[in-house]
Order: sequence, then structure tokens, then C-alpha cells
Amino acid sequence: MSAAIALLMGCRDESLDPNKAWEPAVHGFGVFDGISEGTAGGTAKPNIAANAVNFPVTGQSAAKIPFKIRWVSLDNKLTVSKITMKVDMIESYYDADGNPKTVSLGGGGKVFKTIDAPTANRQWNSFTLSPDEVYTLFKDATVKYDKVNAVPVFNNPARPRPATARLRPSEMINGKTVNADAFVITWELTTTSGLVFKVWNEDSICLDPTPVSQANANCRLNFTVK
Repeated sequence: MSAAIALLMGCRDESLDPNKAWEPAVHGFGVFDGISEGTAGGTAKPNIAANAVNFPVTGQSAAKIPFKIRWVSLDNKLTVSKITMKVDMIESYYDADGNPKTVSLGGGGKVFKTIDAPTANRQWNSFTLSPDEVYTLFKDATVKYDKVNAVPVFNNPARPRPATARLRPSEMINGKTVNADAFVITWELTTTSGLVFKVWNEDSICLDPTPVSQANANCRLNFTVK
């Protein structure tokens, strides 16, 4: 019996073991710049709170929101060589049947900033995003508001968007409240080894519950027009 067991053990193919060893990974931490990260030992992270900063209703041509991001390698086994920043625009409207709808105009996000050769592990990289940049990215987007005809978002007669305030706040249209345009910033991290990280665990990374530290993580920043 011992000989049989030894023979079986000797024929084991380790490549078929479903329990693979953990591989190194990286994550990012993006924040609204100029807002306190909270205090040591606390859990509040006001610089990542949704709508911590928003695009203004007026003066959009001169507006911009400052952000900063850092990549984090907990075990120092990977180095990020590029950070790709994306933004998605979410529009709210009522369909032909009067039902409230939302639509992603960017299909998950459009690239608006590439940070090549970013700073070292856990060091900040600054960038901004303006309403004009958002307009340039999404000016050709269309939506089938009536489920049939594709209408350019920025030329929709049902929701006028003047050139000086193309991005709209929450407002009453035809007697109904239409939510403000919403925006989601996400990022992709490319490492020197060629690995690309753009999806993370929602609970442990995207909604990082840990106290404020240099190891903090998140996956997105949300803001709107107010």
C-alpha cells in the first residue's frame, strides 16, 4: 500500500492544482486634491467622498477640478510605468414612456490623461479635468431618447445645453426633475513587467475600509454638476 501511495504521489501534476500561489499586484488611490485625507487612526477619507468637488453650473469654460493619484505596491514587487486616467459621463433622462433612465456615454470611460513614468511607489501624481475636456470627449455621443432615433447629447432640444454651460445640473424639464450629469473617474495601472491592472475587488480595494494610511486604495471618484 505504501508503494502504491508513493507511486500515485510521484505522478501528481502540480500544474493542475487549482490552488495557485498568490501573485504580486498593485492598486491605486485617487483623490480630490486639496481636501484633507482625514486623521491618523480614523476611517474618514473626505478626499474620495462622492461630490467632494463638482463642476460649477456657471463659469464652466474657466473651471477645472484638481486631482491626484498614487500607485501602491504593498510588497514592492511591481513597478508602475504608466497610469491611464478615464472619465465616463452619465446622463439622466426620461424615455418615451416617461420612465427615468440613465445612460453611460463613454462605455465605461474615455481616456483623458496618461501619466507616463509616474512617481515612485506611494508618491502623488497631480492632474486636472475641465468641463471643456469632458465636452471634447463626449461631443459626438448620441442617445436614442425615444428608443428609435439617435440624438446628439449636446444638441438635444428636449434639454438645452448652452455653450457656456453644456454640463447640466439637476433641473426641471417638462415638469419632471432630471438628475444632474454625473461623472466617474477610473484608472488603469501598467507595470514594467507588462501587466495591466484595471479591475479590483469591490469590498477590499474599491471600498477600502481601512484607516487612513499610505496603503489606502480605491477604484473610482464620482462627482457631478452643482
